[in-house]
Amino acid sequence: MPGMDGLQLLHSVRATPKTKGIGFILITGRAERQIIDNGKKLGMNNFIKKPFQPLDLKKCIEAVVGRL
Repeated sequence: MPGMDGLQLLHSVRATPKTKGIGFILITGRAERQIIDNGKKLGMNNFIKKPFQPLDLKKCIEAVVGRL
């Protein structure tokens, strides 16, 4: 994502009243403890590490929004 990483996007989403309550799934190629902890502090709802399988993504989304 040019000019911004996922944590910066999450911070921006949570800082804006109109978007602060939407579900946010962090998709990362680096699921390091520090990144995940920062995501949790910023209010991410779930995360998934790249590469992932379609079924894993579906489960990740369902954990946030409910059964699809």
